[in-house]
Amino acid sequence: MTFIVFIVSLGLIVLLFAIKNLEIYHGRKIFLENLFSKCDVLILKIILKIKFWWSHISFKNTKLIFSWVIVNTKKLIITIKRRFDHKQSHFFTKRDHNISINKNSASFFLKHMAEYKKGLREGGSKKV
Repeated sequence: MTFIVFIVSLGLIVLLFAIKNLEIYHGRKIFLENLFSKCDVLILKIILKIKFWWSHISFKNTKLIFSWVIVNTKKLIITIKRRFDHKQSHFFTKRDHNISINKNSASFFLKHMAEYKKGLREGGSKKV
């Protein structure tokens, strides 16, 4: 795979040098430079329009605009988080530990041993 990428990139570099050599030999632009020069004019027009509209903007209420954007962004983030949390499985969420719940023994043997010890503490020895 690496060899194929090397061969393709080497071929593209050779093609680039060949096209540049033809441009220099004929003294005119052949490859993408014509397209880039047309796009430069379009980009310059767009930048001039932005500059024109930017000069008409009043910055008196900038603080209010930024406050509005921040509040709405916060609301949007909270809404997205609630939707994401709602869709998540409860497996990933941490459960609150309730101490008041009496945990039983993990197995029947331990349960049986706990009952036996409880019986010994109460004074009556149960034989098992």
